[in-house]
Amino acid sequence: MAEMTLSTTTPALEAEQVEVVYGKARAVNGATVRVSDGSITAIVGPNGAGKTSLLETMLGSREAVAGRARLGHGVQPAYFSQHTVNLDERGSVLECAQRATGLSRPDAQALLGRFLFTGWDTHRKPVSVLSGGERRRLALALLVASGANLLVLDEPTNHLDLESREALEAALEAFPGTVLLVSHDRALVDAVAERTLAIEDGAVRSYDGGWADYVRRRAELERPAPPAPEPRVKRVTKGPVQAQPKREPSELEVVEAEIADHEEAVAALEQELGRDWTNADTLAAHRRARDELQALLARWETLFEEAQT
Repeated sequence: MAEMTLSTTTPALEAEQVEVVYGKARAVNGATVRVSDGSITAIVGPNGAGKTSLLETMLGSREAVAGRARLGHGVQPAYFSQHTVNLDERGSVLECAQRATGLSRPDAQALLGRFLFTGWDTHRKPVSVLSGGERRRLALALLVASGANLLVLDEPTNHLDLESREALEAALEAFPGTVLLVSHDRALVDAVAERTLAIEDGAVRSYDGGWADYVRRRAELERPAPPAPEPRVKRVTKGPVQAQPKREPSELEVVEAEIADHEEAVAALEQELGRDWTNADTLAAHRRARDELQALLARWETLFEEAQT
């Protein structure tokens, strides 16, 4: 059993001794999870690990093989599926937003602007002609403003460009309720997650922080303990001592160092953007640095898994 308690505050969602089957395989065996009210929690794991099945089981839309899951008192969930985006296609983007949320026209326009639907022409655009990425962006905007206090998101950044991902990050950070998300987007997990639940070998393990924190902590736990030092014996040498050749760092160690450098660079650029979000050069540099960091994290994961085989 793997037990995780995110804090002692009121839980928005709880699962006790939950077992989940994905396909014909048992994906999760006896997990106990408590998601605190107001927290942002990510679920990560390789393809086929059962992340979506665990998410749906915790939400109650999929029956657990064993154990039970329940929502906290007064919790109103809203679910975003990676597979299906259902929108009311009658009329324009603005009309759709107003019907779905009950917002006034100015408030609906402000909501759409936060999700990059800007300008009257865009607001008048028929929902039926939106691209796949635009449909997902609109669905996420409506979800955030739906009145739910628990957002359950399954791969929300699929088919979104970088600017749209950043808009979603800002919306999730500003969301006053609880967020539980499944994502392969390491940059998103790093930006918003306060806790990361990783499905590993049928267990659900809990790590503080986002993706980079999870990667570092997992590496620390799996790194073998250093051997005990051998007793020092004084040796008599007859000639000059030969210097031992310096060991070249492994590719994994090189990538780890590059990740650390890129994380520092991204943090520095984010500080600059905090002072001036209008600087186009800094915005472009920040996007490049984040994309490079995400590529390095993906490379690290591949190398780490190869080293374990």
